[in-house]
Amino acid sequence: MSNSGKWSEDVTVREIPKARLVAMGWLVFLLVTAGVIAWELQMRSIGLVAGDLDDSKAHWAVERRKIAAGDYDDVVVIRSSRILFDTNLNVWKEMTGRRPIQLALAGTNPRPFLTDFAANPDFKGLLVVGVTPDIFFGDWLGIGLFAGVLDYWKDQSPSERFGHQAGLFLSRHLAFLDSSYTLTALVDQVNLPNRGEIVRPYLDVWKVWETTDDRQTFLWRGIEDNEHLREHARLAWGPFAGKPMDEAAIARACKEAADAVKKIRARGGEVVFVRSPSAGLYYENELHSAPRARTWDRLLKETGAFGINFEDYPGMRGLDVPEWSHLSRESAVKFTRAYVGVLAQDVPWLSSRLRAKDGA
Repeated sequence: MSNSGKWSEDVTVREIPKARLVAMGWLVFLLVTAGVIAWELQMRSIGLVAGDLDDSKAHWAVERRKIAAGDYDDVVVIRSSRILFDTNLNVWKEMTGRRPIQLALAGTNPRPFLTDFAANPDFKGLLVVGVTPDIFFGDWLGIGLFAGVLDYWKDQSPSERFGHQAGLFLSRHLAFLDSSYTLTALVDQVNLPNRGEIVRPYLDVWKVWETTDDRQTFLWRGIEDNEHLREHARLAWGPFAGKPMDEAAIARACKEAADAVKKIRARGGEVVFVRSPSAGLYYENELHSAPRARTWDRLLKETGAFGINFEDYPGMRGLDVPEWSHLSRESAVKFTRAYVGVLAQDVPWLSSRLRAKDGA
C-alpha cells in the first residue's frame, strides 16, 4: 500500500496493432465470392442448373394448401415418383384446360394419401393415382421419405415458410444449392475401383430428378447422359429377385383403395389409376413379384375404377426408360399426351366437363 493509502499494482498495457480492417473485409468478401463462383461453375459443369428448385415437405405443402384454398382446377395427382416424373403439367393444361396439382412424392406409397382425400369432405375432383406394383400393393414403405407430410402443410411454422421462400429465391439463381450435391453427398459419388473381392455397396439413389414451379418434375438429364449415374440408379432400385408379394397385403391394398374410391365417388368426385412404364430388370421383377392378375386387375375389379396400364396402349409402349423406372423428359411428354387422351375420352367425369367447356 502506498503512502496515500491506495493499492498500487503494475498494469500491463497491450497495444493493439493497427489493422486495415476495411481492406481485410474486402479480402474476405473477394475470397468468399471467388469460392462461390468456382463452386457454382463446377456444379454447372456436371449438369446442375439454376432454377432446379429441389423437393421437400415444404414444396409439397405449398401445393396442398392450394387445394385447401380452392385454388386449383379439380385435378390432383398422387403416388410415388413414376407419376411425378412421367406427368407433364403443361400437356395436361394444353389438352384439357386444367392444370393438375402435383402431390406425388418420391419414395412413398399413395394409399395413405388416397385415404386422406377420401376423408376430406371438400374434395370432389379427379384424383389420378399412380400405381407402382411393388409399392402400392405392399406394406413395407408407407409415406417413406416424407414422414409427417400429411400434417406438415397445416403445421408448418411461419419461420419455416419464410425459409422455404428464401431457399426458392436462391435456388432460382444458384445451381450449387442442390441437396443431392452437398460436399458430404459428393463423397459417396467418388468412383473408386473395387479392390479384389471388395464391392462398394449401393445404399441409396443419388440425384435423379429436376423440379421447377408447381413441382413439375423431370428425370434429371445427368441420368440420361452419364452411364455411371444411370447404372447406379438402376442398382439402387434393386435387388430384383424378390419373392411374390404377400396375398394378405394385396388384399389390404385393394380394400383400402375400394373404400376410398367409394367415398370420393359418393361426393361427386372420381378416381383413376395409372400404371406408368418400367423396363429392364425392374419390369421383369414386377412381373414376377406382382403379377398383373393378382394386383392390377384385382385393383380395378374391386374398386370399379378406370385404369390405364401402359401395357395396353401401343402409344405408351416402347418409350425411353433410362434407369428402368422413370421416363426421359421427352418420353414423359408423349406418355402424358397418351394417357390424358385416354382419360378425356373414357372417363365421364373428365369428358363431360370437356364437352361443357367446348360448348360454352
